[in-house]
Amino acid sequence: MSSSPPISIPLRFQRSELEAKADLSQEGKALLARIGHPEKLVAALIDAGLSRDAVHVLTLILPHRQAVWWACLAVRLLPDLERRKQDLAAVVAAERWVQGGSGNDAEQAGEIANACDPDFAPAWVATAAYWSGPSIAPRGQQAVSPPPHLPGVAARIALLLLAQDTALAGRYVFGDWLAIGLALLAGGNGGQAQAELRGRLAEAKTA
Repeated sequence: MSSSPPISIPLRFQRSELEAKADLSQEGKALLARIGHPEKLVAALIDAGLSRDAVHVLTLILPHRQAVWWACLAVRLLPDLERRKQDLAAVVAAERWVQGGSGNDAEQAGEIANACDPDFAPAWVATAAYWSGPSIAPRGQQAVSPPPHLPGVAARIALLLLAQDTALAGRYVFGDWLAIGLALLAGGNGGQAQAELRGRLAEAKTA
């Protein structure tokens, strides 16, 4: 059976946004200045060994739903997540927004994020969902649309904190999350990439 072509998703490529918000290395900025195609830019960053920059770019150019889902899939790799009840609630709230996309779901994710420790990834997963909603103003006040880069920035912070989480004992580095992001870029749901990373964690435990 021949493989199906990648599903096209509407990427959010804005050069000025990436220049200002992606926190790229000098080498990454040089590639961004030369390459105006999002997928080619990501490929060039990877080829240059700039996995950090590739993650930074991907979190900003993926649609908000995929960026939040990426962070959700990664945080679900925490082996102790089920015991961290508030953090688990944050991830569940973000997943609910991904699946439903309602403003109420985004608002609830924000409320739960505020109750979580911001030094850990789950708080930022829920924040990414909240910042993907229609407004970041308190309930009852005039709506204030969040700047479009904020969900990607929150997802990036979640991935960074996750790589530092002691529950993972340093088994992943920041660039490891790139596999999930690339699967989403290709139109997949990231499940297989997540499973492969989970398998590596299991192997590390038994080594």
